[in-house]
Amino acid sequence: MYQPTNFIPTDLTINSWEDLKPYFDSLISSKVNDSEALGQLILHYSETLSVFHEQNAWSYINMSRETTNQEYLDRHELFATKISPELEKAANVVEKMIVNHPSFSDLPDARFGQLKKKLRRELELFREENVELSAEISKLSTQYDQLTGGLTVTLDGEEMPMPKASVRLQSSDRAIRQEAWLAISEKRYSVKEEADRIYDDMLKLRVQTAKNAGYDNYRDFSHDQHQRFDYTPQDAVDFQNAIEEHIVPLAKKIGESHRDKLGLAKDDYRPWDGAGEPEGQEALKPFKTGTELLEHAVNIFSEIHPKFGENLKAMKAADLFDLESRKGKAPGGYNYGLETTGMPFIFMNAAGTHRDVVTMCHEGGHAMHTFLTNDEPMIHYRDTPSEMAETASMSMELLTAELWSKFYNQKDHIRARREHLEGIISFFPWCATVDAFQHWVYLNPNHTSEERDAYFDELNGRFTSGLVKWDGYDHFRRNGWQRQLHIFGMPFYYVEYGIAQLGALQVYRLYKQNPEAALEGYIKGLSLGSSKPLPEVWEAMGIKFDFSAETLKELVAFVQQELNDLQD
Repeated sequence: MYQPTNFIPTDLTINSWEDLKPYFDSLISSKVNDSEALGQLILHYSETLSVFHEQNAWSYINMSRETTNQEYLDRHELFATKISPELEKAANVVEKMIVNHPSFSDLPDARFGQLKKKLRRELELFREENVELSAEISKLSTQYDQLTGGLTVTLDGEEMPMPKASVRLQSSDRAIRQEAWLAISEKRYSVKEEADRIYDDMLKLRVQTAKNAGYDNYRDFSHDQHQRFDYTPQDAVDFQNAIEEHIVPLAKKIGESHRDKLGLAKDDYRPWDGAGEPEGQEALKPFKTGTELLEHAVNIFSEIHPKFGENLKAMKAADLFDLESRKGKAPGGYNYGLETTGMPFIFMNAAGTHRDVVTMCHEGGHAMHTFLTNDEPMIHYRDTPSEMAETASMSMELLTAELWSKFYNQKDHIRARREHLEGIISFFPWCATVDAFQHWVYLNPNHTSEERDAYFDELNGRFTSGLVKWDGYDHFRRNGWQRQLHIFGMPFYYVEYGIAQLGALQVYRLYKQNPEAALEGYIKGLSLGSSKPLPEVWEAMGIKFDFSAETLKELVAFVQQELNDLQD
């Protein structure tokens, strides 16, 4: 792990901007007479950002773990609305010093090429009037987390959070599935107006942010803000179209097969049947507690690579996991890198399902990425583009799949792997739906909530199988976009999952051919962080940065063959 200089204490307590300000004042007043001094300024700036981001991370982690804890909510709001805005303004001054220094362009591209692109892009986008808008958006995002984190339903006399209730959707008893689906859908719909209000407010602020930066629309602004140097918004649209052409027909076949296993007629496949098990077959139950989930994960990661298992053990010893679902906990799951600790925190809402096993392996892949970049001195390179971050996590899902036998007997293990691969196919249409939805939203910002729901429903017609009969529940289908938290808190962070899935499938295909070479490439690529362009990082992994229709077809064929080989 990188050992910082003594410019700023790594354990500095930040309770206000005044705690950080002296270090930024020191950076801004420093004498930078040559390239060596410039390199020192960059390093000290990185270390200062690292100390801030560690404590900002904890403010978010604690808030998401207990969305009803006022102390945690207040501290998160402090960072989002008071400290972060001041830091953004001071950081802009420092970055101008760095970029405008005569020696900056002369720094060797082999080491500083990506940093040059990143800092120049940040300066191009920065507008001081957007700092306050960003803080307002952060407050709205917290409101959404509170709104959804507090949702519960009561089934069989037991009040339970949504992830736990969702387990019943896998029941082989259709009446249980229907009861659970209706309870969950009605509860989500009960907060529709408030969620719409939050999203409308976010939309206005984001549109204004883009205008302030000189952009015609927020979609293009967001693309540049995500520092997507290696593809365009039109490439993302082309990817959506390729998914519609090449994936949707296969996803429909998977749906038809599932419907037939349930023994349902074509006109009787209902929205509560999608995850159901056939009569006589129970849902996969790989573990009972978060402790058991983690224990098996450590053993699996150790078999993939001893160091991977050691990393998870170190996180466990440092109490860096919160795995089980409970009331008051924010939805979803994440791996949050801790910049000065050099390890991440893994958060999820486990409820004893196979999906939780996949999530654990997914977030574990992110965790390995954090460990593999913690020797990097510059935070700008430890912060990897999401396309690469998700390649790390989705690859780990596939690399660990053959070892899920630790959770299952042989028959259930085959079933789990088939469900996972089928889930990959089924995910692509949802990925395209979420991305296409946001393209439309931000290219047509003056729409009404009714028009927004109607467009989402139009996308359902493009990207879903059309097998499910929604009679009487069309309003739930039109409102389905609200269940995707990324749309609220992380706009345009979704196409990356589709791009990364193609990278992960390439890693897995290579692993099937040559495990040692694939693992070596995986470690090499992850260790590069964002110090190299994405195509170069993927090349180091032995794969191609290519999400064309041709590559999509090729990898879908590979998945189909894998499914054919995994017969009961």
